[in-house]
Amino acid sequence: MKVAVSVLLLAVVVALVSSYALTRPVVSGITESIALASLEMAPRDRAVTLARHRSGAMLLVIDVDEAGITAVDISDATGVEYTDSLHVFRELGKRGLQKLYGGLAVKRMGWEQLGSPLDGHYPHVAAGTNFRGHAEEVGHEGDPFLFPKLSRATAWNSDVLAAGRLDYEVELCAVPLTEHKPTTPARLGYVLCNDFTDRWQLVKDIDLGGEMGLTGFVLAKGGDSRLPIGALLVIPQDENFYQELQLDLFVNGRLRQSASAGSMIWSPRQLLSKVLAACETDYEMADEMVRIGACDHIPAGTLLLTGTPEGVMFHPATLWNPWAYLADGDVVTSVGSYLGFMRNLITEP
Repeated sequence: MKVAVSVLLLAVVVALVSSYALTRPVVSGITESIALASLEMAPRDRAVTLARHRSGAMLLVIDVDEAGITAVDISDATGVEYTDSLHVFRELGKRGLQKLYGGLAVKRMGWEQLGSPLDGHYPHVAAGTNFRGHAEEVGHEGDPFLFPKLSRATAWNSDVLAAGRLDYEVELCAVPLTEHKPTTPARLGYVLCNDFTDRWQLVKDIDLGGEMGLTGFVLAKGGDSRLPIGALLVIPQDENFYQELQLDLFVNGRLRQSASAGSMIWSPRQLLSKVLAACETDYEMADEMVRIGACDHIPAGTLLLTGTPEGVMFHPATLWNPWAYLADGDVVTSVGSYLGFMRNLITEP
């Protein structure tokens, strides 16, 4: 009996150590302090950067650093009230915005004074395993896949509610600036985002014998607080600008994810086509089926979550261990080149 108990205890210790080791950082690189100290805005000749004050005032960003931004108050400069970044770009365009550089309505403000740059069009769409490294670490061998992201976007510094086996996924969100149709393709803007996931819910509900993405994902990745987005919306001139964007994520100051957005398999432009093609696909959500969107268009402001690089907490060997995942008090910091940063505190519901 004593031998059996000893063997059992040893097995538990080995499993605990193994699961702990699997959740340690798998990447090396810059520290969080260096990443934040290196914040900068996209070059003005290649992109415009927009933000929104918590009061609702729309801002044309002219400088970015760790402490905050310097920006032109667009309403003060034009005498027109704008509601969000999509409204601004639709009315003024790149040329109109560039005319505001060097204006008199320049203001300096800290990050804490900023909210989300756009309201977003709910629901949103996400791509799974769109980075090869992430596909390999979670054991997925097929193509990337899509699923509805049924969370409303929250601010860059909003709290995230703990649940089950909560995991992070730093991502680049592509945003159609106008209604996208195959005949009238939309120009894209980009914002930093995070796709928080309850891995326990996902594994519990998923049908591994079926097509990936159709079961488990909607509930596990949906819900309140699971889609914070960055404070800056970057609108580039070049379609391939996204390939230069670096994504880094830190948990309690330790680097966990680091990759170039250019490593994604399906490009943001390809994702638009994939979303329209999947319009009649049924996705399981508890006792009902939901669809990803309309077949003829994608509304302006829809967030397209383009996938996450390797370095998430989930691994089949860690699922049983609740201590391997995010918990109350953990701080997740996401940083994107030209995209600013997000800092999200995990809190109990």
